[in-house]
Order: sequence, then structure tokens, then C-alpha cells
Amino acid sequence: MHEDLRRSIYHMLDRIEHAAVATVTADARPWNTPIYFARLGNSLYWISRRDAQHSANIRQNRHAFVVVFDSSRDDSSGAAVYLEADATELTDDDHVRHALELIYGRRKKCPPSESQFSESSPHAVYHARAVRAWTNVLHTAGEILWDERVEISLLES
Repeated sequence: MHEDLRRSIYHMLDRIEHAAVATVTADARPWNTPIYFARLGNSLYWISRRDAQHSANIRQNRHAFVVVFDSSRDDSSGAAVYLEADATELTDDDHVRHALELIYGRRKKCPPSESQFSESSPHAVYHARAVRAWTNVLHTAGEILWDERVEISLLES
């Protein structure tokens, strides 16, 4: 059963292009941001402005929580992936280039040069490595649908 759920998680992460990344501000306020992402293994990559609140949050606290869900499906589908992650801004040119290839490859476009994401640029490339993952399993109680969040062991990437 868990192998089927793991396959379902990876299928959803490959099919859905947007996620919500939750971070925490320096004064402990929650912050949630939608992103367009690309995935490789247990890693998600996205581009954001350095002055965005979630970017500042990641600089001061690497913990993030990412939710990927299919908003086009009925609410009763229970289709969601929850990821506890460590997030960081990428600074190494090779890592930035690789992430840009993934992000722009998903968009079916040529990536810009990693030089456009240098320290002086307003934009940066971010990486979140999932450390724990959950998905939903649907149940019924009479006519009431309810979902149970089930932890799934991730494959090493």
C-alpha cells in the first residue's frame, strides 16, 4: 500500500506545477506563498525575488512546509502532498544552472544564464529538500468522506 502511495506522491509532484510554501517570519508570524516549481527526486526548485517575504524568511530560518494539491479536482479527491522541507537560496553557479534547467525545462523554454541570478540580482533560485512527506487516504463513514494524512517514506535522491 505504501509503495502505491509513494508512486502517487511522485506522480502528483510531476503533474502539478504550483505549490504553497509556508515559512515563518523573524517575529514568528506564519507566511504562505504560491510558487511555480520543478522537482528532481526529493528536491523542489523555484525562482523568487530576494526581497519577497518568504525569501527573507528562508534566509533567517530554513524550515519550510510545502503543500502540493490539485485544485482542479473535487474536494472529495483528497489529492495532496505535504512536505516538511529544508529550504535555501542557491548560490553556487552549477546548482543554479541545474535548477534553471529543471524549471525552464518544465516550462519547455530555454533557461536564462545563471549570471542573471547573481548576488546583485533581485531574483534568486531556491531549493527545498523534503525531509518528511505525507499524503491523504480517503475513508467514508456513512455518507461522510474524511481523509487521513499518512506519512510516506521518501526515496533517496
